[in-house]
Amino acid sequence: MSNTETSTDSKSVTRPADTMRERVGESRLKIWFLITANRLFVTTVFLLLAYIPLLLLQVFGPSSIRRLVTTAATTSLFGSVVIALVTSITLVLSIAQFVLSQEIGPLGEQRERMSNETEFREQVEDTAGIDVAPAEPSRFLRTLIEAADERTRALRDTVTEGPNADELKEIESFTDGLIEHSQVVSDDLTDTDFGSFGVLLPVLNYNYSWKIYAARNLKAKYAESLSSDAKQSFDELIEALRFFGPAREHFKTLYVQWEIINISRGVLYGAMPSLAIAAYVMLTFDASQLFGTQLFGIDVAFLVISGLYVLTLAPFAVVLAYILRVLTMMKRTLAIGPFVLRETEYFESARYEELADLQGESE
Repeated sequence: MSNTETSTDSKSVTRPADTMRERVGESRLKIWFLITANRLFVTTVFLLLAYIPLLLLQVFGPSSIRRLVTTAATTSLFGSVVIALVTSITLVLSIAQFVLSQEIGPLGEQRERMSNETEFREQVEDTAGIDVAPAEPSRFLRTLIEAADERTRALRDTVTEGPNADELKEIESFTDGLIEHSQVVSDDLTDTDFGSFGVLLPVLNYNYSWKIYAARNLKAKYAESLSSDAKQSFDELIEALRFFGPAREHFKTLYVQWEIINISRGVLYGAMPSLAIAAYVMLTFDASQLFGTQLFGIDVAFLVISGLYVLTLAPFAVVLAYILRVLTMMKRTLAIGPFVLRETEYFESARYEELADLQGESE
């Protein structure tokens, strides 16, 4: 069930859509460009967005190619590019140094960090009923989802087989939706490697905060009709879902560090060719030799100069491409725990005078 279901019946549940894109109301193309598209492709798009307006302004705007040949405007432009490149490289190296500093520390801090992660894994193992939790991020997250799925099935069986099964149809609907969504996300995590966005995208789709809220709300709403086993099943499900938040934040932090390293490498790889192009234009390039030759109605001198200028912007385009994805991901995962930062429909209950008006996490 991918679309949000709505009902006016006080015994019904409104379930959010199963994907982040549908929950935030964004188009498929926009989400693809922001977070899932290859960053090299996005970098190329940004460079074209700089080059094409230059050509359009040259064709339709007031301009003079003679000024390009007879003045020092070109040298001045590329001189500014050199200054900007050196400044940006220094900034990127400073950011990379900050990221590395988070990984470098005294023995005591490293032991505490190791102890915290080991303790968390042991708690997950106890909850999931397994001896050793997987080491790979995608498999570890699948383990958490499968643990929640197992407890959801136990809750459904307890509710449907109890004496008040007809009265608890809303809980059965909730469990059916959770099981279905868990299976989809678990399948999406299969055969994904850390470092690719394929690990984090299914995690963004798994709106665990709403599931925690829904489970707590249903437990309170039908407290008088639930058996002790059903209440225990609710508690176990909520406990399993709560593990997902810290795990997601941990892997999100590692992924952001991974992306910052990729940004740094991309800028450094592109910096030297960009500086070489700028130096060539400033030292030996002679636009007058191309003056008067046209291609598609545009002077070749302008085509070459503008093309070289856009190529020098490659390091900046790399930064924009990666930062765009990181910022989008951070926006969708700002909150941790039982908070939802967007408008959504929740449960209706005759026991409450009005709808619960809560804010929760952006997923």
